[in-house]
Amino acid sequence: MKNSTHLSRRSFLRRGSAAAVVAAIQPGHLIAQERAPAKETKSHKYEDLLPEEFFAELERAPIVYWSCGSMEEHGLQNALGTDLFTAYEICLRAVKISGGIVFPPVPFAIAYPPPGLSRRELREKTKETFPPSLWVSGELCRQLYTELMESLADLGFKACIAFGGHAPADSLLQQIEKELGGRIGAMRFWGGGTVRILQDHLREQAKEDPLGTGHGMKWETSMVMALHPEWVDLPRAKRIKDFALPSQLKKQSQERIDHIATANAELGNRILNLAAERTAKLAQEMLKPEPAK
Repeated sequence: MKNSTHLSRRSFLRRGSAAAVVAAIQPGHLIAQERAPAKETKSHKYEDLLPEEFFAELERAPIVYWSCGSMEEHGLQNALGTDLFTAYEICLRAVKISGGIVFPPVPFAIAYPPPGLSRRELREKTKETFPPSLWVSGELCRQLYTELMESLADLGFKACIAFGGHAPADSLLQQIEKELGGRIGAMRFWGGGTVRILQDHLREQAKEDPLGTGHGMKWETSMVMALHPEWVDLPRAKRIKDFALPSQLKKQSQERIDHIATANAELGNRILNLAAERTAKLAQEMLKPEPAK
């Protein structure tokens, strides 16, 4: 009888321990002794967080940011990581305002506006892709972006900012948002990027400084200078038209190319901060209860 009681107790304790473990891994249901302090997390980068820190921040601010863009040629003066890492920087600045978590940057995007080039078209080289730029197919990007957001929704995030630093990726994310009604399960999401979040600012800039906007021009180069000064070598821009390598900037007038020399980190920081402030505000608005229909 004693043995039977002892076994029952052991069985109960085992079941209790298992239940505790299950409870501990459920978002928003951390067991008390494993809960991280309620203060702001030491880092907002997904990869930096310990498991309990992740769940504590998820409970505090259930917002996730993720950025995407390809390795792409932006003139001789800019490094290839321009699109991906300017978008990532905007997410990192935004999360400091809103709280939440930033997923590592996704280094894939389509080469041309949606639907982008297919896998077959990429392999057959039906259009210029400006090596060493590197692209993936429209069908892969669409599935990757969508499944990533599905998995983030499964973790318990309530608001997701999907941010493309590359214009075609920006457009594809907008398309996915429209098709899904900006929602995956209980998670609301916004799809876009630098172009969408700053469209009014870009129009103003085009009027004030018509030589400065466009792919790899002063506006974009300034953001790279603010992010990584060592990634920019301004004097090289003057050689774009005569350089042997292909460049999307060769079609620009020499006047526009010469104007790149006026790029500066101060302008770049203003752009990055404006985009981050708008993005953070958007994420916070997405957490608010939706109006009753």
